Amino acid sequence: MTKELFALLSAAFVAVLAIAAVLGVLAHRRRQRDIEAPAGWIDVAPQLVVDALYVATTRAGEPYQRIFAHGLGFRGRTRLAIDATGVQLLADRTEMRIPAGRIRAVERATWTIDRVVEPGGIIVIAHSLGADVDTYLRVIGDDSAAFAALHALAAKASPATPTASRTQQTQSTQQATGEGATP
Repeated sequence: MTKELFALLSAAFVAVLAIAAVLGVLAHRRRQRDIEAPAGWIDVAPQLVVDALYVATTRAGEPYQRIFAHGLGFRGRTRLAIDATGVQLLADRTEMRIPAGRIRAVERATWTIDRVVEPGGIIVIAHSLGADVDTYLRVIGDDSAAFAALHALAAKASPATPTASRTQQTQSTQQATGEGATP
């Protein structure tokens, strides 16, 4: 095989890989069209503000299916502000508000896409952005006050709605740590 032929085959291989990558990104965007843009912050006095790490937002019950739409695909530091009407996150690039009426449940988890921590070390906010999604947060320091406030907010928003389709990992986390539905 000559050098020219090898160079031509290598260039063709790289071009095929680039086309496959572009098609994959376009298909991923198409699958996430049902995800609405999160609401922005509103001017409201928070009851509790804590520093946290925004880990991911995924489809409900699918902790490996990260949502990339509307800038939700990137991990980073965030400030979690909880008020009587919802939760606000100010991540590195994205402001996001989760109104209390859209919160389905607040639970603990041990893992999600690319993050594993001690049992119950991640707070999961199950909510709706047009489709059911789970937002994973890791509070820096003691998370008990944040978890209690979020859990109370979720209970107030939907007091009689049981969570039917939760991930198996959250259930096993609760069994392993002895945690139930209440903090």
